[in-house]
Amino acid sequence: MKFTVLISKGEEFLIGRIKEIPSVMTQGETINEVMENISDALSLYAQDSFESLPQDDQFIEDEIYGAIISTKELEFA
Repeated sequence: MKFTVLISKGEEFLIGRIKEIPSVMTQGETINEVMENISDALSLYAQDSFESLPQDDQFIEDEIYGAIISTKELEFA
């Protein structure tokens, strides 16, 4: 299963979110750290349940997270 990781610049850290599951998010000092942390966050989310995945995959930039500076693909088995 592949997901899109959206990475934006916060005030102190980079913020990573999964586009298809907006409630899965994390932060890190580097893009690599964000990718490691987002994998951990997704694993924890998956343990809870994959049944409640949002059906709407639209993403809206907002003032809290700012402009996206990078997108990465994450493969999750």
